[in-house]
Amino acid sequence: MEFQSCFDIIGPIMVGPSSSHTAGVVSIGKFIYELVGDYPQEVNIVFYDSFAETYQGHGTDKALLGGLLGMATDDTRIKHSLEWAKEAGMQYKFEFQDTCEYYDHPNTTLVTVKHDDRFVKVGGASLGGGLSKIFMINEKMVDIRLSAGDDFTVLARSYQPREKVLMEAIG
Repeated sequence: MEFQSCFDIIGPIMVGPSSSHTAGVVSIGKFIYELVGDYPQEVNIVFYDSFAETYQGHGTDKALLGGLLGMATDDTRIKHSLEWAKEAGMQYKFEFQDTCEYYDHPNTTLVTVKHDDRFVKVGGASLGGGLSKIFMINEKMVDIRLSAGDDFTVLARSYQPREKVLMEAIG
């Protein structure tokens, strides 16, 4: 785990039960929400390793959808984000794998989203204590560290003309 202060160990103010399986995952989803500029219309979520084994019991599924809907780690609506996503018209699908070929961490997810004519694929890992890392955007390896409550001040959007794929973000 990668901590920067004692407050990272204590964890953020959050909807529980786990800073690794909920708070860190909300920040991954919220990063994608900010990157796309709205909640996505279609989402494919792949949970790996520990996430694949405990996603329902720890609320990882609800946490990620909550972040994708723009919710913060302490938003009590996260508990009902499956319903909120359906109400918003978001189509989502979960897949489960043992290991991720892009990043070796037990709390890893790959999220592919579509919003209008834009597609983005983001790899993220929840590091513990509400900290998370974006390690990939559209097959490009990046190292963007997030903590609960982060605001993303700089987002750069560029499109590949033939595929209109959202390419990079700087957070």
